Amino acid sequence: MKKFQLPLALFFILIVTYAFGNSIPLVIKELFLSISLLLKSILLLLLPFIIFSFITSSLLSLEGNIIKFVGLLILCIFISNSIAIYTGYFVGTTFLEFLVTENNNFGNDNILMPLWNINIPLLITNDQALSVGFIFSIIFSFKRNKKVENFTKTMSNISTKFLKKFFIPILPLFVLGFIIKLQYEGALENAIKVYGKVLLVIVITQISYLCLFYFVASKFNIKKCLMYFKSVFPAAFTGFSAISSAASMSVLLISMEKIFKNKSTLYKAIVPAVINTHTLGSAIGVTILTFATIKTFNAPIPTFESFVIFAFFYALSKFAVAAVPGGVLLIVAPLLEKYLAFSSEMIGIITVVYLLFDPFGTATNVTGNGGFTIGFTKIFNFFNKSKK
Repeated sequence: MKKFQLPLALFFILIVTYAFGNSIPLVIKELFLSISLLLKSILLLLLPFIIFSFITSSLLSLEGNIIKFVGLLILCIFISNSIAIYTGYFVGTTFLEFLVTENNNFGNDNILMPLWNINIPLLITNDQALSVGFIFSIIFSFKRNKKVENFTKTMSNISTKFLKKFFIPILPLFVLGFIIKLQYEGALENAIKVYGKVLLVIVITQISYLCLFYFVASKFNIKKCLMYFKSVFPAAFTGFSAISSAASMSVLLISMEKIFKNKSTLYKAIVPAVINTHTLGSAIGVTILTFATIKTFNAPIPTFESFVIFAFFYALSKFAVAAVPGGVLLIVAPLLEKYLAFSSEMIGIITVVYLLFDPFGTATNVTGNGGFTIGFTKIFNFFNKSKK
């Protein structure tokens, strides 16, 4: 039963909050949101150090393969994101008539505020930790130093203990405040009411894509595929509730440890690298929403040539997406205006609607990152064997 305690606890929180959320006093809702935000701030403060320790300890164990690893990783991320974008294009154009919606006011007056707002300043960002970790590993892969390698392994062990002994046990409390916020503000209900059919198409596409993605990653073994999904579920749920891939990274690392056991530690380098760059949920969701918005405003359908250019820069831009809810829209909005002729009103609508759908997109991102980690590990090991 221990394997099912966390998923059952998370599922219980979701059901109970959805069913009885209106009966919870406002001050209690604000209290739980405040606790969740505080825990999130602490986690985000420590995440860069966790990322650095995992990346360096894992990459230094690769001996002379670090540059090959980084190059292959970037290429695979770009290809995977691009395929997801074109999947969104195919679905968006195929079901264009079904995606027709009315231009509505998407505002919501119900905003749940925390009792306190403690902003813990970050000493270093996740992206900086990732970059420093890669550079550090490359330098010491050429200039081997046993003390440095032992130090990085010690840091990695401390980070793993922190995740297992502290963060995972309090995970239900961590997500509770965010679930209550979603229920109080009616975000999911508003999304279903206004862009319900679009949400349905996006979610079905995302789930179908993930099923195929994991089926391929498991080498078409259904039993193994289901085991992968079950292992990644807690991380996906964390991403859904906190609307943050970064916040779910620690849970995903634990999920990968269960899958790989002692066979490989590559996942410790892959997961931090892909957590904000490999985003299948937004690749599919934003693309489908793009065509729904075009139809909503009766704007001209872009040519395939125009979309190809947009897709190329969209896939590139994913390496620079801000790790905040809806951060992808900050990057993609100028591309929509430049290559697909979006007006400011269209940008406003797609931004708000995407934020309503963001929990589903984040859950897809996290689940996709788990599948990518499994698949890329097999690809990298295959290339290493073929060179020997």
